[in-house]
Amino acid sequence: MIDFYFSYRSPYSYLILPRMLKLKNEYNVDVNFKIVYPIAIRLPEFFRKKNILYFASVMVDIKKKAKKLNMSLNLPIKPDPIKQNTITGKISDNQPYIFDVCHMGQLMCNRGKGMEFAYELSKAIWSVKNWNSDQILENVFTEFGEDLQEVRDSIKQHESQLIEEIEINQMDQKEAGHHGVPLNVYNGNYYFGQDTPFDELIEELVKDGVIKEF
Repeated sequence: MIDFYFSYRSPYSYLILPRMLKLKNEYNVDVNFKIVYPIAIRLPEFFRKKNILYFASVMVDIKKKAKKLNMSLNLPIKPDPIKQNTITGKISDNQPYIFDVCHMGQLMCNRGKGMEFAYELSKAIWSVKNWNSDQILENVFTEFGEDLQEVRDSIKQHESQLIEEIEINQMDQKEAGHHGVPLNVYNGNYYFGQDTPFDELIEELVKDGVIKEF
């Protein structure tokens, strides 16, 4: 089994999703999909010394990687799931989007559709302006046979449980030895990132006979 830790604000989490879905759906690898809150929520001090140059460099990098992977990506994302001053790196005290997104994602995990839903919603977040509109969200949920209003009602009813589940994922992530995403954990070893570390994970899966090739 692979534990796959994912954040809805991480562009690199989005970029690795097709390969993780391929492992799960084409190679029948058991992938335990675990949502965590973005590092801006878990460790806001991470951005304390980050400035516009940092964000600009990330944008350049993810554009390059998305093009190589032939994945949709339009920057800057609007709205950003995390309200943050990209000049100073300061995280806003008011976060109107990210908790709704994470709790939608966790609910879909509980309904057995977590990683597939994450890919479809992430495509919207990273390529569609006003991805948080009811029309776009309704379209995404409809793909999975779900109703947006029913989902919202269920989240409201079970929100404390969803929060607890995400927090448990975060504790498991810490125990695995790394706070970053995307993070894969296999046989007690972690693989942080979507480039070389993913290739190293594949090498281990092949060596162990879990898959023959990728």
